[in-house]
Amino acid sequence: ERKFSRALMTAVCRSAIIGEAPSLRCDTQGIQKRVVLLQKYLDNESTRELQALFALQALMVQLDQPPNLLRMFFDTLFDEDIISSEAFFAWESNSDPAEQAGKGIAVKSVTAFLTWLREADTETE
Repeated sequence: ERKFSRALMTAVCRSAIIGEAPSLRCDTQGIQKRVVLLQKYLDNESTRELQALFALQALMVQLDQPPNLLRMFFDTLFDEDIISSEAFFAWESNSDPAEQAGKGIAVKSVTAFLTWLREADTETE
């Protein structure tokens, strides 16, 4: 199940990358076309959502950490109700040694997103 969530997320996100390096972008419509598929298999299940975020982190490492790309994906995945705020926070605080490749750069690249998410979460409580 873990491998499937990762493979699915990697395939969907890889197919939604447009542009040329180093200015790669997330094609939000590409993700929007696959919302039902992602929601069906991730199923608002925090473990699956966390695995999907690890897959996205690994994809950014493979692509040599393109600027702003992870942030674009995070924005879209949150806006389309594919990944919950809890899963983003779990990803940020996860310290599993097997998941640390590219983690520091990834977290720095989405600091503004995570700050916004924390503030939005506080307002809704």
